[in-house]
Amino acid sequence: MKLRRIFATLLIVLLTLSLTACSQKDTLSDVPEELRPYVTPWKLDVVRKAADNKELHFYFMSGEGFEASPGNTRGQTEKWGDCCLVVFPDGQTMLIDSGFEVYSPILMQNLKRMGIEKLDYVMLSHPHTDHYGGFFAPEGVLKNIPVGQAYHNGYNKSMHQRFGAYNVPLQTLLTGDTLTIGGVKLTVLSPDQNQLDHPTESNKVTNENNASLVVRMDYGEFSALFTGDLYVGEERRLVKEYAASGLLNVDFLKLPHHGDSTSSTLEFANAVTPKLAAATGAVPINNTIYMRYAQYAETVLHDLNDGYVHVWSDGSNSCQWETSRERGTDVYDAYDAMPKKSTD
Repeated sequence: MKLRRIFATLLIVLLTLSLTACSQKDTLSDVPEELRPYVTPWKLDVVRKAADNKELHFYFMSGEGFEASPGNTRGQTEKWGDCCLVVFPDGQTMLIDSGFEVYSPILMQNLKRMGIEKLDYVMLSHPHTDHYGGFFAPEGVLKNIPVGQAYHNGYNKSMHQRFGAYNVPLQTLLTGDTLTIGGVKLTVLSPDQNQLDHPTESNKVTNENNASLVVRMDYGEFSALFTGDLYVGEERRLVKEYAASGLLNVDFLKLPHHGDSTSSTLEFANAVTPKLAAATGAVPINNTIYMRYAQYAETVLHDLNDGYVHVWSDGSNSCQWETSRERGTDVYDAYDAMPKKSTD
């Protein structure tokens, strides 16, 4: 009887702990009710997780159905923008872009749920509102979280004043510049000063997108490429400049321009040959573009279909990934099932 009572007591304790763990993982009680449909379901200490395991983590933010631009003329009512939290193997953090201003309350809740109380670095790929809005919004990053250092492409000189208003130093990064953070080497592939001084396109928006920061990250044998909002013209220049050296060839790719058809040429996909790819911004990826990457990649993750996306690596020449929900469509299944071309 005594042993049975001990077993029953242990069972109750285990059940209690299990229920407690589940509630800590799934509860949204600390999130304002109007934001609960949109925030990340993950609640964890991302800094400790990365530092304890010596891993490089990418947390792609999302809006999960949030209508950030209901008046968008292209019908992209859920185009919330672009934003990724990078956590380096030593626990340092960098936020690459920040989505639209209207998205900032969701972004701040997401950062809070991930245990982020400060950001060591922020990086603005290019000066478009769906990339910088969350930095400067009253409910956004700079108003509410200490930031150590900011980087940008130098396209918009007023950014020095805007970041300076929050006492955040801003540095311009151009082709050839490198940073090392937590054992991760960041190499800037674009833009160069000539692109800023002598834009080649007649359309201002095209020039601004083509001047996006393109940054390669290397950690051990793992590599990743962040491409901002590059258009086809700049992709072709990069292929011509870097394809032979292998600098474009990476394990993980963040797709140019939200996976839109303005970008992602076959030549670019064949130069990058990613094992995994991801896009953000809730703009559907058309089948042709998806297939260009799926000939190499296990899958192409996308917030519209997969919710929140988390990618990480321990420095081996591969990466792991998870999403916050099951994929909401089977339209890409045949492409994911294709035999993959060798990337060696």
